[in-house]
Order: sequence, then C-alpha cells, then structure tokens
Amino acid sequence: MQSKWLEAFKIAIVEKNFAQIETLLEEMPEIKSIGDLKTSVALINEAKKLLAQEQHQLRENMSKIQKSKQFLNQSVEEERFSKSC
Repeated sequence: MQSKWLEAFKIAIVEKNFAQIETLLEEMPEIKSIGDLKTSVALINEAKKLLAQEQHQLRENMSKIQKSKQFLNQSVEEERFSKSC
C-alpha cells in the first residue's frame, strides 16, 4: 500500500494535480519504514511548494484581472461623460 501511495503521490505532483494530491493526503497510509517516511516528507514538502507557487500565480492573475476591470470601467465612464457633453 505504501509504495502504491508514494507512486501515486509522485505522479500527482509531477502532473500538478492538486485535487489528487488532496485526496492522497486524506488517504495517506500509516508509514512504517524510515525510508518511506523520509520520501513522504520530501514529497509533501514538494507539494507545499507547488501549492505556494500556484497561489502566487493566482494572486498575480487576480491582480491583472482587477486592473483590467478598473481600466475598462474607467473607459466606459469616460465614454459616457464625453457623450453627455
């Protein structure tokens, strides 16, 4: 069970499949060997890094969207004002 879980977790990390990573973390088996424990810790840390990178990218994208929305709203306001004058 441990080796299947580790392989599935590795694949989920490589594929950046966050839903699968979450599922695997919820179903994490009891790890009995030191080697598997060290591997699991390393993989979990890698998953944390990926998640942090994804969060950072989402924040940047949200900021760009908000700036675009503000620009579009401002353009519409200016167009309305120029038509009313």
